[in-house]
Parts: sequence; C-alpha cells; structure tokens
Amino acid sequence: MTSRSPAPSPPPFVRQQFLQASPKWVIPTIVAAVLIFSVATYLLSFHSPHAMSVPPAIIVSACPDLPSGMRRNRSDFGTQFDASEKAFTVHAGLRDMPPGKLYVVKLKDGDAKRVVWRDDDIFRNLKTAYPFFSKHVEERNIRTSTERVFGTDRWGYLQSGERWRYVRFSSGDAVGYESTPPKQASMLDQSTGSACFSRDASFPK
Repeated sequence: MTSRSPAPSPPPFVRQQFLQASPKWVIPTIVAAVLIFSVATYLLSFHSPHAMSVPPAIIVSACPDLPSGMRRNRSDFGTQFDASEKAFTVHAGLRDMPPGKLYVVKLKDGDAKRVVWRDDDIFRNLKTAYPFFSKHVEERNIRTSTERVFGTDRWGYLQSGERWRYVRFSSGDAVGYESTPPKQASMLDQSTGSACFSRDASFPK
C-alpha cells in the first residue's frame, strides 16, 4: 500500500508574486476589518446579560414611614430593612450561639435570597472564597445621609456572570447574598438599599 504524500505548498516566490499582484488596498482592508470586529466584540460585551453593573450605593438615614405593601425587619444591632410583600418572603429564625434573630429574604419568583445577620462567620465565604474566585471585585464605603462613613459594601462577579455581595455596617449588622444571576441580584439590592435606623434609636450621625 502506498501512502499519499502531502500536497506541496506554493514556493515562496509564488506567494511573493501573489502579494505583489494584489491591489494595495487589500491588506489594509483586512487589518481594518479585524480591528473593527475586535472593537465591536469588546463593546457588545458591556451589553451582554453578564455585563458588570454596579449595585446602587447605600445611604443610611432615619427610617421613613413604612409604605403600603412593605414589610420592615429590624436586625440585632438596630439596622432596619424593607422588603416588598409582593416580591419577597421573609423567614426569621432565632439562633442560640450567639443569641439573636437571623432573617432570610427570598424572592418569590426565584431562588435568590439574602441573609441579614450580625457580622460573623456565617458570611465566611463572602469574606474570603468569593473574592478570591471572582473575575472582578469592587468595594466602597457605606455612608449616612450626613456623609459619615458607616461600613463597607463589597461585591463581585464570577466567571459565570453571577454576582455576590457582602455589606457590613459599622453597627455590627451585615447583609449578604452568594452567587446570584444579575437580574435577581438587582431585586435583592433594592431591599438592601433600604437600610435605615429608627427615629427613636441612636441614629449614627
């Protein structure tokens, strides 16, 4: 049995003659097309479902009157949060060590949920693992309505495009959710952004 030999490649002088015979505009046109394609791909990435949007900043102030259709929960150290009764279910559980009340706020139309609790090891993954394995992480200060720094707000994106967030208040309270699709994460952010303090409490001025 005889084996086929590979087809011979054109001699160098043939390729050179081809390039010399090509119009001068061919190579610049090809280069320009590649550049345009690269730029378009880069710009479209910002409009993809996994675009890295920034959660709304949290401004802590005195709690307003509770709107109709909203439920308000008070965490152990005084920070309060509102959640739409139509969009969320709120589960509260008492813990022994340390003693206190933990809230799990879950979307009714999805699996996304966030936890409201004190700043301890229950948020361990959000403090260490998620930032390490994320493709993008940002952090900023939380401020009161009088511009006083009142904690930190950190979030990030995984390679999958899902977002996580960990919010730590100077009062000792914390809020967080693990990897969540951006659309559902934005719903959770609405409740997180409602953070406030009772007018009767010692509001952090």
